[in-house]
Amino acid sequence: MTTKAPKPKLLMDFHFDTADQLVTSMGTVDAGVYGHPEQFANPVPDKATFEAQRTAFSAAVVAAKDGSHKLIAEKNKLHSASVKMMSKLARYVMETANHDLPTLTASGFTVTVGNPAPKLPEQPTIKDLTQKVSGQIEGKSTSVGGAKIYEMRAGALGPGGTAPATWTTLQMPNAKTAAVFKDLTPGTVYAFQVRAFGLAGWTAFSDPINKMST
Repeated sequence: MTTKAPKPKLLMDFHFDTADQLVTSMGTVDAGVYGHPEQFANPVPDKATFEAQRTAFSAAVVAAKDGSHKLIAEKNKLHSASVKMMSKLARYVMETANHDLPTLTASGFTVTVGNPAPKLPEQPTIKDLTQKVSGQIEGKSTSVGGAKIYEMRAGALGPGGTAPATWTTLQMPNAKTAAVFKDLTPGTVYAFQVRAFGLAGWTAFSDPINKMST
């Protein structure tokens, strides 16, 4: 019996990119797809729309590094929108290429042949931090694909807002379950981060969100 050779296709690994990695991936795809009009004549979305999204997201990633809750939320919103735009463009590339390896490779997307190895889950982020009672904060994570468990940690910021020297870590079976941090010191600012575990291991911890305990 003759076995058919697997057809090349795009690996949608950008779904698992951190914010910085996604900025790089968008730059690679921008040059690949929009830099080869002879192969990709009418890309969807068009070049202007894609580059406007890429520029806005890149700026938000830089701005969010100061730890501002508002700026991180804006970065996360643009991250999600950028992934959706990359997915839309990837579908256009696959339809245009029709499994042609040189065309797929020229796009700048990652190409795979056969079944890919397991990937890390998507990067979760802090969804909500709620002060329930004095000295107790409940944290919830965004839900991400490929996650088996979630792990959230909290630590008191050091002098001048430096990174925590020690952390308290809690695990949650799913994103619906809150991580409840108790015995926090009122008036102290804590940093909160979350990560997810899947078939290929742990993701990195998310960007920190700071909140003062009361």
